[in-house]
Amino acid sequence: MSTNFAAIGDTRMTRRVAVGLLMASAMIPLTGVASAQAAPALDVVTPVDGAKITENDIAVQVKVSGLKLDCAAFGRPDETGVGEVLAFVDGATIAQLANFYCSDTFTISGEGLTPGKHTLTFVLASNTHVPMMDTAKQITIDFAPPAPAPLPAANYTGAPAITLNSPQDGADVPAAFPVKLTPENFTPQAGLEGKTNVAGFGHYHVWVDAAAKHDSLAGLVLMPGVNEFTLDLSAWGPGEHTIRIEPAQNDHTMYDPSTPVEFTVKVSESATPAAGAAASPVAAAPVAIHMTSALRFDPPDATVRVGQMVTWVNDGPIQHTSTNDQAKNPAAAVNPEYAELPAGAAPWDSGLLDPGETFSYTFTVPGTYHYFCIPHALSGMRGAITVQA
Repeated sequence: MSTNFAAIGDTRMTRRVAVGLLMASAMIPLTGVASAQAAPALDVVTPVDGAKITENDIAVQVKVSGLKLDCAAFGRPDETGVGEVLAFVDGATIAQLANFYCSDTFTISGEGLTPGKHTLTFVLASNTHVPMMDTAKQITIDFAPPAPAPLPAANYTGAPAITLNSPQDGADVPAAFPVKLTPENFTPQAGLEGKTNVAGFGHYHVWVDAAAKHDSLAGLVLMPGVNEFTLDLSAWGPGEHTIRIEPAQNDHTMYDPSTPVEFTVKVSESATPAAGAAASPVAAAPVAIHMTSALRFDPPDATVRVGQMVTWVNDGPIQHTSTNDQAKNPAAAVNPEYAELPAGAAPWDSGLLDPGETFSYTFTVPGTYHYFCIPHALSGMRGAITVQA
């Protein structure tokens, strides 16, 4: 197949980012793997081409070779043999980018997709999100959930603005720390990335030590659709770092006008192991996953490190569970991969959580953990946690 990834420099981006992406795409051969090393390659395991999808979300599994997927490297200077997976829906420009992933299993939200035929395009990319065009694979799916989730109604009342609640500007922080934001005239919602723009909705672009002009995507580390998330700077090293957070529309264009937030943090010297020292598990800031009234986990997928805690928060009006025990999965026949646990790990089950209740679990074994809500598994309420050593 031939996919025009030069189109990633879509004119709907700000002009500076578009030019940077177009230049980056033209330089892809320079960011490739050394000739002595096997070239990166990607294959799509699921869904298969032509598959009928009867869930509201699309579970994806890819097989990657010749490239290490590393969340902590997002936005860092390009490094041979390290990168990510880009996923696009119904196109291959920045406007259709669902997200970038550091796992070979992830979920693409079906929210806002109409029933019928859709194309999914996957491609490996460098740390700075430059696609390796030779790895691109495209499949077609028949999207046929019994109750497709529509896009939310527009909710735009003025120019978006962001207020930083924590950390404080100039704060001393560990390598991974929680960020808490309060938006005005803006609702971040995970799962809308790459979809049609809805006024007042979108997600955040989080930049680390990036040039103010954003001439490329270097420094873009996260695109969270929530107001509270963990920022992991373990790969950036100790010292002072500048963080900039901007409100973005579904197609990744910046809201204009808008008021982003910029602040500095000082990562402690003890946050990064000394050269040659073995890294030990560090209890990083907990990650919050919300249980919503739309029968969804938000965000459904997360990547953490050994020793890190994930907390599920029931924000909905009804009971939910966070469960990893396949014996309790009413959708076991649909999701047989949920039975696979990393060696040495035990399944968990929160039990029924009433509205406002929470459940926390600390991960001690690396690997991928699929989980679901028992009452709503058949409605597609599921997700995956990737735990890195």
